[in-house]
Amino acid sequence: MSAPDLETAEEFQAAVEAALNTGEFGPVASLLAPDVECVTPQHSVHGVEAMVEELDRARPSERFDVEFESGDWKHLGDARYSRNVRALVRRKETGELSFSRDRSFELTIRSGKISRYEMRFDA
Repeated sequence: MSAPDLETAEEFQAAVEAALNTGEFGPVASLLAPDVECVTPQHSVHGVEAMVEELDRARPSERFDVEFESGDWKHLGDARYSRNVRALVRRKETGELSFSRDRSFELTIRSGKISRYEMRFDA
């Protein structure tokens, strides 16, 4: 994995985690290619606005915070990288774990931007 790609992938994950807690998706959008493709098990969308809307729908209610436990990045070749993630959703007022979700995702990075994001439930 090239150092610039790893930096982009890490920055993207940190921006998504922050956005899921704050609702501020500007930093996420700045890392996306204009024609980004977002693939989920339910459907696919194209473009920055559609992907930000997709991520916003995954945001827990205001009573919760989310944090990630992440595996190592795996280089899949052809500018593609994958990682397993466990999302821990905690109650804001107590920090108590409400639920967790295991996911895997794959990024394609071109010219320092995320050009494809695929999320899977089979982590």
